[in-house]
Amino acid sequence: MKLMNNQSNSSKPAVLQLITDLRTGGAERVVLELAGRLPFSGIRPVVVTISADPRMFSMLEQYSEVAFPVYALMVRKNPWSFMNGVIKLVRILHNEKISLIHAHMFHSLPFAFISKIVRPDLRIVFTSHNTEGFSWLRRTIIRMTRAMRDVDIIFVAGQHANMNAANTVVIPNGVAVEPAKNIVVKEGAARWVFLFVGRLELQKDPIALVQAFAAMQHKNCELWMAGDGIMRHDIEREIDKLGIKDRVRLLGIRNDVPQLFLQADCFVMSSLWEGLPMAVLEAGTLGLPVVATPVGALPAVLDGDCGYLVETSQLYRVLDDVINDYAEATRRGKRLRDKIINHYSLEHMAKAHADLYSSLISTTTKVSEPERVKWTPKSGQ
Repeated sequence: MKLMNNQSNSSKPAVLQLITDLRTGGAERVVLELAGRLPFSGIRPVVVTISADPRMFSMLEQYSEVAFPVYALMVRKNPWSFMNGVIKLVRILHNEKISLIHAHMFHSLPFAFISKIVRPDLRIVFTSHNTEGFSWLRRTIIRMTRAMRDVDIIFVAGQHANMNAANTVVIPNGVAVEPAKNIVVKEGAARWVFLFVGRLELQKDPIALVQAFAAMQHKNCELWMAGDGIMRHDIEREIDKLGIKDRVRLLGIRNDVPQLFLQADCFVMSSLWEGLPMAVLEAGTLGLPVVATPVGALPAVLDGDCGYLVETSQLYRVLDDVINDYAEATRRGKRLRDKIINHYSLEHMAKAHADLYSSLISTTTKVSEPERVKWTPKSGQ
Protein backbone atom coordinates (compact mmCIF):
# COMPACT_ATOMS: atom_id res chain seq x y z
CA MET A 1 0.00 0.00 0.00
CA LYS A 2 1.35 3.41 -0.95
CA LEU A 3 0.15 6.12 1.41
CA MET A 4 1.69 9.13 -0.31
CA ASN A 5 2.26 9.62 -4.02
CA ASN A 6 4.34 12.74 -4.43
CA GLN A 7 6.38 13.61 -7.51
CA SER A 8 10.09 12.93 -7.09
CA ASN A 9 13.27 13.40 -9.08
CA SER A 10 14.21 9.85 -10.10
CA SER A 11 17.67 11.02 -11.20
CA LYS A 12 18.70 11.41 -7.55
CA PRO A 13 20.05 8.38 -5.64
CA ALA A 14 17.22 6.86 -3.61
CA VAL A 15 17.52 5.85 0.05
CA LEU A 16 14.79 3.78 1.69
CA GLN A 17 14.03 4.46 5.35
CA LEU A 18 12.61 1.20 6.74
CA ILE A 19 10.83 1.22 10.12
CA THR A 20 8.25 -0.85 11.97
CA ASP A 21 5.54 1.85 11.88
CA LEU A 22 5.03 5.58 12.22
CA ARG A 23 3.28 5.68 15.56
CA THR A 24 4.14 8.54 17.88
CA GLY A 25 7.71 8.04 19.10
CA GLY A 26 11.27 9.33 18.96
CA ALA A 27 12.65 6.98 16.29
CA GLU A 28 9.59 7.57 14.13
CA ARG A 29 10.08 11.33 14.37
CA VAL A 30 13.75 10.95 13.41
CA VAL A 31 12.76 9.03 10.26
CA LEU A 32 10.23 11.64 9.12
CA GLU A 33 12.41 14.64 9.94
CA LEU A 34 15.39 13.05 8.22
CA ALA A 35 13.39 12.13 5.11
CA GLY A 36 12.08 15.67 4.92
CA ARG A 37 15.58 17.14 4.74
CA LEU A 38 17.47 14.63 2.59
CA PRO A 39 16.34 16.19 -0.74
CA PHE A 40 18.35 19.31 0.15
CA SER A 41 21.47 17.12 0.02
CA GLY A 42 20.61 15.50 -3.32
CA ILE A 43 19.13 12.31 -1.81
CA ARG A 44 15.68 11.03 -2.76
CA PRO A 45 13.98 9.58 0.35
CA VAL A 46 11.42 6.77 0.39
CA VAL A 47 9.80 5.67 3.66
CA VAL A 48 8.46 2.13 4.18
CA THR A 49 6.62 0.86 7.26
CA ILE A 50 6.25 -2.81 8.09
CA SER A 51 3.31 -3.15 10.50
CA ALA A 52 -0.40 -3.48 9.76
CA ASP A 53 -1.27 -1.93 13.15
CA PRO A 54 -4.13 0.56 12.56
CA ARG A 55 -2.22 3.15 14.62
CA MET A 56 0.89 2.88 12.46
CA PHE A 57 0.52 6.30 10.80
CA SER A 58 -0.43 8.42 13.83
CA MET A 59 2.84 10.38 13.65
CA LEU A 60 1.92 11.64 10.18
CA GLU A 61 -0.98 13.57 11.71
CA GLN A 62 1.58 15.99 13.13
CA TYR A 63 2.78 16.99 9.63
CA SER A 64 0.70 19.14 7.30
CA GLU A 65 2.67 17.95 4.27
CA VAL A 66 4.84 14.94 3.48
CA ALA A 67 6.84 15.50 0.29
CA PHE A 68 8.14 11.94 -0.19
CA PRO A 69 6.51 8.56 -0.88
CA VAL A 70 5.42 6.49 2.12
CA TYR A 71 4.62 2.79 1.64
CA ALA A 72 3.11 0.26 4.05
CA LEU A 73 3.93 -3.45 3.76
CA MET A 74 0.93 -4.28 5.99
CA VAL A 75 2.67 -7.25 7.64
CA ARG A 76 0.78 -9.21 10.31
CA LYS A 77 2.11 -11.88 12.67
CA ASN A 78 1.99 -14.90 10.39
CA PRO A 79 4.46 -16.45 7.88
CA TRP A 80 2.30 -15.81 4.81
CA SER A 81 1.93 -12.12 5.63
CA PHE A 82 5.69 -11.89 6.24
CA MET A 83 6.49 -13.38 2.83
CA ASN A 84 3.91 -11.15 1.17
CA GLY A 85 5.60 -8.16 2.84
CA VAL A 86 8.98 -9.24 1.50
CA ILE A 87 7.57 -9.45 -2.02
CA LYS A 88 6.10 -5.95 -1.69
CA LEU A 89 9.42 -4.60 -0.43
CA VAL A 90 11.36 -6.14 -3.34
CA ARG A 91 8.94 -4.49 -5.76
CA ILE A 92 9.43 -1.13 -4.06
CA LEU A 93 13.21 -1.54 -4.30
CA HIS A 94 12.86 -2.09 -8.04
CA ASN A 95 10.23 0.55 -8.79
CA GLU A 96 11.89 3.29 -6.73
CA LYS A 97 15.42 2.31 -7.85
CA ILE A 98 16.64 2.07 -4.25
CA SER A 99 20.41 2.15 -3.73
CA LEU A 100 20.52 1.90 0.07
CA ILE A 101 18.25 0.73 2.90
CA HIS A 102 18.50 2.44 6.27
CA ALA A 103 16.94 -0.05 8.70
CA HIS A 104 15.60 1.52 11.89
CA MET A 105 15.06 -0.65 15.01
CA PHE A 106 15.08 -4.42 15.22
CA HIS A 107 12.04 -5.46 13.16
CA SER A 108 13.46 -3.92 9.99
CA LEU A 109 16.56 -6.14 10.03
CA PRO A 110 15.03 -9.40 8.67
CA PHE A 111 13.53 -7.47 5.76
CA ALA A 112 16.82 -5.70 5.05
CA PHE A 113 18.68 -9.02 5.26
CA ILE A 114 16.41 -10.72 2.71
CA SER A 115 16.59 -7.65 0.47
CA LYS A 116 20.39 -7.94 0.53
CA ILE A 117 20.16 -11.57 -0.59
CA VAL A 118 17.91 -10.58 -3.50
CA ARG A 119 19.99 -7.50 -4.32
CA PRO A 120 23.64 -8.13 -3.30
CA ASP A 121 24.61 -4.64 -4.50
CA LEU A 122 22.23 -3.03 -2.00
CA ARG A 123 23.86 -1.00 0.79
CA ILE A 124 22.54 -1.51 4.33
CA VAL A 125 22.75 0.95 7.24
CA PHE A 126 21.28 0.09 10.65
CA THR A 127 20.27 2.19 13.67
CA SER A 128 18.99 0.31 16.72
CA HIS A 129 17.75 3.49 18.50
CA ASN A 130 18.54 1.89 21.86
CA THR A 131 21.52 0.96 23.99
CA GLU A 132 19.95 -1.88 26.01
CA GLY A 133 16.67 -3.74 26.40
CA PHE A 134 17.31 -6.37 23.70
CA SER A 135 16.17 -9.93 24.35
CA TRP A 136 18.63 -12.80 23.90
CA LEU A 137 17.02 -13.70 20.57
CA ARG A 138 17.19 -10.15 19.24
CA ARG A 139 20.82 -9.74 20.31
CA THR A 140 21.63 -12.98 18.49
CA ILE A 141 19.90 -11.91 15.27
CA ILE A 142 21.55 -8.47 15.33
CA ARG A 143 24.96 -10.12 15.78
CA MET A 144 24.27 -12.72 13.05
CA THR A 145 23.39 -10.05 10.48
CA ARG A 146 26.48 -7.88 11.15
CA ALA A 147 28.29 -9.05 8.02
CA MET A 148 25.55 -7.87 5.68
CA ARG A 149 25.45 -4.36 7.18
CA ASP A 150 27.81 -1.78 5.70
CA VAL A 151 27.61 0.66 8.61
CA ASP A 152 25.83 0.85 11.95
CA ILE A 153 24.87 4.30 13.22
CA ILE A 154 25.29 4.71 16.97
CA PHE A 155 24.58 7.65 19.27
CA VAL A 156 27.66 7.43 21.49
CA ALA A 157 31.00 5.66 21.20
CA GLY A 158 30.91 2.11 22.55
CA GLN A 159 27.14 1.68 22.22
CA HIS A 160 26.35 -2.10 22.27
CA ALA A 161 29.80 -2.76 20.74
CA ASN A 162 29.38 -6.56 20.73
CA MET A 163 26.45 -6.34 18.30
CA ASN A 164 27.73 -3.76 15.83
CA ALA A 165 28.85 -4.14 12.24
CA ALA A 166 32.55 -3.78 11.48
CA ASN A 167 32.06 -0.11 10.65
CA THR A 168 30.23 2.29 12.95
CA VAL A 169 29.56 6.02 12.70
CA VAL A 170 28.51 8.21 15.62
CA ILE A 171 25.54 10.39 14.61
CA PRO A 172 23.38 11.64 17.48
CA ASN A 173 19.73 12.47 16.94
CA GLY A 174 18.93 16.09 16.20
CA VAL A 175 16.01 18.47 16.64
CA ALA A 176 14.95 21.72 15.04
CA VAL A 177 16.34 24.69 16.93
CA GLU A 178 15.86 28.44 16.63
CA PRO A 179 19.02 30.06 18.09
CA ALA A 180 17.55 33.56 17.89
CA LYS A 181 14.42 32.64 19.81
CA ASN A 182 14.34 33.95 23.36
CA ILE A 183 13.95 31.51 26.23
CA VAL A 184 10.95 32.08 28.46
CA VAL A 185 12.54 31.97 31.92
CA LYS A 186 10.13 31.25 34.77
CA GLU A 187 10.79 32.68 38.19
CA GLY A 188 8.70 30.09 39.95
CA ALA A 189 5.17 28.79 40.10
CA ALA A 190 2.20 28.65 42.45
CA ARG A 191 1.82 25.00 41.45
CA TRP A 192 4.86 23.43 39.83
CA VAL A 193 4.47 21.20 36.76
CA PHE A 194 6.77 18.25 36.07
CA LEU A 195 6.27 16.87 32.54
CA PHE A 196 6.91 13.37 31.20
CA VAL A 197 6.54 12.55 27.49
CA GLY A 198 6.82 8.99 26.22
CA ARG A 199 5.18 5.62 25.83
CA LEU A 200 3.80 4.11 29.01
CA GLU A 201 5.93 0.98 28.81
CA LEU A 202 8.50 -0.80 30.95
CA GLN A 203 11.44 0.92 29.23
CA LYS A 204 10.30 4.31 30.55
CA ASP A 205 9.69 2.95 34.09
CA PRO A 206 6.62 5.17 34.63
CA ILE A 207 5.71 3.45 37.93
CA ALA A 208 9.04 4.52 39.45
CA LEU A 209 8.37 8.08 38.29
CA VAL A 210 4.94 8.14 39.94
CA GLN A 211 6.39 6.73 43.16
CA ALA A 212 9.19 9.32 43.19
CA PHE A 213 6.69 12.11 42.63
CA ALA A 214 4.56 10.88 45.54
CA ALA A 215 7.63 10.77 47.82
CA MET A 216 8.56 14.43 47.23
CA GLN A 217 8.60 16.80 50.18
CA HIS A 218 6.92 19.50 48.10
CA LYS A 219 3.23 18.85 47.44
CA ASN A 220 2.33 22.03 45.57
CA CYS A 221 3.19 20.38 42.24
CA GLU A 222 1.66 18.29 39.49
CA LEU A 223 2.96 15.50 37.28
CA TRP A 224 1.74 15.54 33.69
CA MET A 225 2.28 12.33 31.71
CA ALA A 226 1.79 12.63 27.95
CA GLY A 227 1.67 9.34 26.09
CA ASP A 228 -0.07 5.98 26.17
CA GLY A 229 0.84 2.33 26.35
CA ILE A 230 0.26 -1.06 27.90
CA MET A 231 1.09 0.13 31.44
CA ARG A 232 -1.57 2.83 31.63
CA HIS A 233 -3.91 0.81 33.87
CA ASP A 234 -1.00 -0.18 36.14
CA ILE A 235 -0.12 3.50 36.49
CA GLU A 236 -3.71 4.43 37.30
CA ARG A 237 -3.80 1.79 40.04
CA GLU A 238 -0.50 3.04 41.50
CA ILE A 239 -1.77 6.63 41.48
CA ASP A 240 -4.91 5.58 43.37
CA LYS A 241 -2.86 3.53 45.82
CA LEU A 242 -0.57 6.49 46.59
CA GLY A 243 -3.47 8.93 46.95
CA ILE A 244 -2.15 11.43 44.41
CA LYS A 245 -4.94 11.28 41.83
CA ASP A 246 -5.59 15.02 42.22
CA ARG A 247 -1.94 15.84 41.33
CA VAL A 248 -1.20 13.48 38.42
CA ARG A 249 -2.67 14.03 34.97
CA LEU A 250 -2.54 11.24 32.38
CA LEU A 251 -2.83 13.23 29.18
CA GLY A 252 -2.76 10.40 26.62
CA ILE A 253 -1.25 10.88 23.17
CA ARG A 254 -0.94 14.57 22.38
CA ASN A 255 -0.21 16.50 19.21
CA ASP A 256 0.59 19.69 21.15
CA VAL A 257 3.72 18.57 23.01
CA PRO A 258 5.59 21.85 22.27
CA GLN A 259 2.83 23.71 24.11
CA LEU A 260 3.11 21.30 27.04
CA PHE A 261 6.83 22.08 27.25
CA LEU A 262 6.00 25.78 27.50
CA GLN A 263 3.55 25.14 30.36
CA ALA A 264 5.92 22.89 32.31
CA ASP A 265 8.57 23.91 34.84
CA CYS A 266 10.73 20.79 34.45
CA PHE A 267 10.96 17.77 32.14
CA VAL A 268 11.57 14.40 33.80
CA MET A 269 12.43 10.97 32.40
CA SER A 270 12.89 7.83 34.51
CA SER A 271 13.88 5.33 31.80
CA LEU A 272 15.58 2.00 32.46
CA TRP A 273 17.27 2.18 29.06
CA GLU A 274 17.32 4.61 26.14
CA GLY A 275 19.11 5.53 22.94
CA LEU A 276 18.99 9.29 22.56
CA PRO A 277 15.41 10.35 23.40
CA MET A 278 14.04 13.12 21.21
CA ALA A 279 11.83 14.40 24.03
CA VAL A 280 14.89 15.41 26.07
CA LEU A 281 16.36 17.29 23.12
CA GLU A 282 13.02 18.99 22.36
CA ALA A 283 12.64 20.09 25.99
CA GLY A 284 16.20 21.35 25.95
CA THR A 285 15.65 23.56 22.89
CA LEU A 286 13.32 25.66 25.06
CA GLY A 287 15.75 25.85 27.97
CA LEU A 288 13.47 23.66 30.09
CA PRO A 289 15.33 22.03 33.03
CA VAL A 290 15.71 18.28 32.48
CA VAL A 291 15.95 15.52 35.09
CA ALA A 292 16.76 12.04 33.74
CA THR A 293 18.30 8.71 34.61
CA PRO A 294 21.90 8.09 33.41
CA VAL A 295 21.09 5.69 30.57
CA GLY A 296 21.91 5.56 26.86
CA ALA A 297 23.34 8.79 25.48
CA LEU A 298 21.80 10.94 28.23
CA PRO A 299 25.05 11.28 30.26
CA ALA A 300 26.72 12.81 27.18
CA VAL A 301 23.81 15.21 26.66
CA LEU A 302 23.32 16.32 30.27
CA ASP A 303 26.90 16.34 31.54
CA GLY A 304 28.63 19.63 32.28
CA ASP A 305 25.75 20.71 34.51
CA CYS A 306 23.36 20.84 31.55
CA GLY A 307 20.71 19.01 33.56
CA TYR A 308 20.31 16.49 36.37
CA LEU A 309 21.38 12.84 36.09
CA VAL A 310 19.96 10.70 38.88
CA GLU A 311 19.15 7.10 39.70
CA THR A 312 15.45 6.41 40.24
CA SER A 313 16.02 5.70 43.95
CA GLN A 314 17.03 9.36 44.43
CA LEU A 315 14.72 10.89 41.86
CA TYR A 316 12.35 12.36 44.44
CA ARG A 317 15.20 14.28 46.09
CA VAL A 318 16.31 15.89 42.83
CA LEU A 319 12.75 16.89 41.94
CA ASP A 320 12.60 18.69 45.29
CA ASP A 321 15.99 20.29 44.55
CA VAL A 322 14.62 21.73 41.30
CA ILE A 323 11.89 23.53 43.24
CA ASN A 324 14.21 24.57 46.07
CA ASP A 325 16.68 26.27 43.69
CA TYR A 326 14.88 26.95 40.46
CA ALA A 327 17.38 29.63 39.47
CA GLU A 328 20.07 26.94 39.26
CA ALA A 329 17.69 24.67 37.36
CA THR A 330 17.09 27.35 34.73
CA ARG A 331 20.84 27.97 34.40
CA ARG A 332 21.26 24.28 33.62
CA GLY A 333 18.40 24.50 31.14
CA LYS A 334 20.12 27.34 29.29
CA ARG A 335 23.40 25.42 29.13
CA LEU A 336 21.50 22.44 27.71
CA ARG A 337 19.91 24.64 25.06
CA ASP A 338 23.30 26.02 24.01
CA LYS A 339 24.68 22.47 23.73
CA ILE A 340 21.77 21.32 21.58
CA ILE A 341 22.16 24.29 19.24
CA ASN A 342 25.85 23.51 18.78
CA HIS A 343 25.81 19.71 18.72
CA TYR A 344 22.32 18.23 18.34
CA SER A 345 20.57 20.25 15.64
CA LEU A 346 18.43 18.64 12.96
CA GLU A 347 20.64 20.19 10.28
CA HIS A 348 23.75 18.51 11.72
CA MET A 349 21.97 15.15 11.87
CA ALA A 350 20.60 15.35 8.32
CA LYS A 351 23.93 16.40 6.81
CA ALA A 352 25.79 13.61 8.61
CA HIS A 353 23.33 11.01 7.30
CA ALA A 354 23.43 12.42 3.78
CA ASP A 355 27.25 12.38 3.77
CA LEU A 356 27.25 8.77 4.92
CA TYR A 357 24.66 7.68 2.34
CA SER A 358 26.52 9.44 -0.48
CA SER A 359 29.82 7.85 0.55
CA LEU A 360 28.31 4.35 0.54
CA ILE A 361 26.38 4.77 -2.69
CA SER A 362 29.35 6.22 -4.59
CA THR A 363 31.73 3.34 -3.82
CA THR A 364 31.63 -0.31 -4.82
CA THR A 365 33.38 -1.52 -1.67
CA LYS A 366 32.54 -1.31 1.99
CA VAL A 367 33.65 1.76 3.89
CA SER A 368 37.07 0.98 5.35
CA GLU A 369 37.60 4.31 7.07
CA PRO A 370 34.32 5.37 8.67
CA GLU A 371 36.08 8.36 10.24
CA ARG A 372 35.99 10.17 6.91
CA VAL A 373 32.20 10.38 7.11
CA LYS A 374 31.98 10.67 10.86
CA TRP A 375 30.01 13.70 12.00
CA THR A 376 32.11 16.23 13.88
CA PRO A 377 29.84 19.17 14.79
CA LYS A 378 31.32 22.63 14.74
CA SER A 379 30.56 25.03 17.55
CA GLY A 380 28.07 27.71 16.65
CA GLN A 381 26.66 25.98 13.56
